[in-house]
Amino acid sequence: MLIQRLAEHARQSAGAETPRYYRNRTVRWALIIDRKGTPSLISRADSVNKAGSSLPTPYLTRTSGVAAMLLADTLEYVFAVAKDDTDKAQAAADRRNDAYLDLLKAWRDAATDPVADLVWRTFQAERHLDVLADLPDEAKSSDMVAVMVEDEWAHLRPSAIAFWAQVARDRKSSGNDGLCLGCGDYGALLKTIPEMVKGTLIPVGLDAAGRPKRGRDAALISVNTTAQGRMGTLQLANTPICEECGSAAMAGLNHLLSDDRHRRRGDDNVFIWWLREPADFNPLIIDAPQLKDVERLLQEVHRGQPGTRVDDNAFYALTLSANQSRVVVRDWLDVPLPEIKAKFAAWFRDIASTDRWADGISYAPLWQMVRASGQWSRTRKIYRPGSTAHGLDRDLLHAALHGTPPPSHMVAHLLHRIRNDHHVDLPRVAMLRLALTRHPYKENIMPGLDENATDPAYVWGRLFAVLEAIQHRALPEANTTIRDRYFGLAMTQPAATMRMLRTNANGHLKKLIGKEKTRPAGLALDSRLATISQLIDRESGLPTHLDAKGQIQFILGYDHQRAHDIAAARAARAAKATADASQS
Repeated sequence: MLIQRLAEHARQSAGAETPRYYRNRTVRWALIIDRKGTPSLISRADSVNKAGSSLPTPYLTRTSGVAAMLLADTLEYVFAVAKDDTDKAQAAADRRNDAYLDLLKAWRDAATDPVADLVWRTFQAERHLDVLADLPDEAKSSDMVAVMVEDEWAHLRPSAIAFWAQVARDRKSSGNDGLCLGCGDYGALLKTIPEMVKGTLIPVGLDAAGRPKRGRDAALISVNTTAQGRMGTLQLANTPICEECGSAAMAGLNHLLSDDRHRRRGDDNVFIWWLREPADFNPLIIDAPQLKDVERLLQEVHRGQPGTRVDDNAFYALTLSANQSRVVVRDWLDVPLPEIKAKFAAWFRDIASTDRWADGISYAPLWQMVRASGQWSRTRKIYRPGSTAHGLDRDLLHAALHGTPPPSHMVAHLLHRIRNDHHVDLPRVAMLRLALTRHPYKENIMPGLDENATDPAYVWGRLFAVLEAIQHRALPEANTTIRDRYFGLAMTQPAATMRMLRTNANGHLKKLIGKEKTRPAGLALDSRLATISQLIDRESGLPTHLDAKGQIQFILGYDHQRAHDIAAARAARAAKATADASQS
């Protein structure tokens, strides 16, 4: 189960993360106490970190109005600095300060640590209040402050770490014993999950300007109303988890969410992954598909690995999003590593396409495919920020992980975009080819030009690319091409568009062939047009209208022919340059 796998990962990576029940938080102020108990206050802000710098500090989700953290907390808790000037705010600050002082005393009483005794005596004598005069007027009650003794953070001492772990167990314990679903052992069970996922770790979408929105801290498991729990029970009564598994699982989850090597952040989701045993595989190849890496993966999957068992290693992955203060588990994978490699190999085979800017087969990164679902700006030559299809990033990732088709709405959305902006590039072609090769179409279409394909829509796409090349060669200075004017019409009404454009092309070809300088190009284009036209059935001709599948075939035929022609021209220029160099 999920909790079990996360806890296992946390134990395997122990030592790499912060202490249990600690979280990296921004600490604005340091209260320094010397060996004589004399306090001073310094700011931890600088020109780079204006709000202070990050530091692992004791942390538990505050489930009540007053819940102090050991040694490192807000100015409201440490100094009773109120949120405003009202009596109500000051009374609340006093209650929080009392809780903070009670926690310091409890640490002193539980630990045989001279530092604990020194800190408590300083606060008991209220000498810490002497530094309030050093607080600037702009200081906020929510600013974090941590205690240092000489040059050591008090909350990072072994006695403080051990004491805080016990406080966490006491606060989060349900008071009941039972069988833990994670480890299977009988013992004390948790009342609630001890820690929440930090709001910045799970993306919650973009605003209208394409900027990330700010999320809230979210709970992995939250049952706080009778409607949510089985038979009306609250909290973790129906999800028995021991303290060891609960704390380890959250430590493992937060560690993965903070590790760029094991996470992939989308617009409104985050994908994290790990392996049971270290291995040379990284699913983040989907966003950076280097040709050599993809080819190595394809070859490995094709030939298999004789002599190894399919369960030698396991691949685990989570896709998470957030809804208010709750974590939403969008996807959970626990599969043999060879299985996920096969899924990724299938993904790359299904999106493989030719690119007019490069020779051979190319593989579009997933993030570019998602971005290409947006609106194309012809003036800026970019996709407009914030215009991508909602949820497409998560849906395409799911298709890659499970070998399933892309979402059904993707094709209609993408065809609508292309009809309007007439822009066709590698990421858009990759998405259309993915849709065509998987259910429900299951077409066996090549990643590059198929000169023998007779599908009328595909042939029509090739013809349109040649007609565009003829116009460009005859009218190189034209401001508007046939793609600008007729691409949307050509996608849906081939027969009518073909008759009109073929008539115009005859005039362009006559002009090209009539001049000695352009005669070879004109003859070559005329021959290419005639050769492709022979693939059309003479009796049925081009269809009157194209459905979604036909429109995809048209776009692929157009792109394949265009990429093939540009690659041929590039090769011809290279050959000529080589020949000229050899003669000189």
